[in-house]
Amino acid sequence: MTRGSGIIRGLGALFAANRKLCRRVEAFLPQVKVDIFSQYTQTVTNLIKGSAQKVIVIDVGGGKHCPFAGVDDGDTTIVAMDISEGDLRQNGDVNGRLVADIMGGLPFRSRTVDVITSRSVLEHVEDVTSFVEHASSVLKLGGYWVHLFPSKFSPFALINQLLPRNVSRAAVYFFRPGSKGVLGFPAFYDKCYYSAMRNLLLNNGFELVDVKASYYQSQYFDFCLPLFAASAIYEVLVELLGLRNLAAYILVVARRARV
Repeated sequence: MTRGSGIIRGLGALFAANRKLCRRVEAFLPQVKVDIFSQYTQTVTNLIKGSAQKVIVIDVGGGKHCPFAGVDDGDTTIVAMDISEGDLRQNGDVNGRLVADIMGGLPFRSRTVDVITSRSVLEHVEDVTSFVEHASSVLKLGGYWVHLFPSKFSPFALINQLLPRNVSRAAVYFFRPGSKGVLGFPAFYDKCYYSAMRNLLLNNGFELVDVKASYYQSQYFDFCLPLFAASAIYEVLVELLGLRNLAAYILVVARRARV
């Protein structure tokens, strides 16, 4: 064994021990109880179930899996839209697949779509304003825009933005084993915070229906218990102050209200 590999093994053991301790602390944190990803899935599910008509849903960045596809009752068309043809081929959850880049527009006729939705996609879009404009055009009046995204000003997102892209990706893979192919993609965080997204939607004919915030992101620092603890305290303070721009994740539900 070389000295370098020995150091890496030692760090791995140290990180593993810290993660075990952090899991114990995590059980007592109130912010952990907000599972915003489950809330996202339930929100889209409720919109589909609550419609008395046939529903067309565009799952942007749909990739390999659609978490709400189980509610398909035959009257729902769920189209997974993604730039990766390989990922879409593996998606057996939906009844429609479309290989496309949303920055080139949404290839649907005006006023034909009931729901446009995504999870952890908008932070990877360079021009969110353009995407919202496209969505505004293809959504029916009364159609829904439901998107879950990490906030630009959360600590983990700020670190991601400050580090060079290759360094950020390498750090993610090192500190979060098993994340290759899941995390580490280029992120821009354009308009990805509450006040900017609210204003953008209101300026494009939408009305806000609901906004949920999750402040928990300390799992990104669970390799080091002191960092994890400092992050957890920060989350509690930010949530108590109601600073949604500093949340870890934001879930926005908006309705297309006017021409």
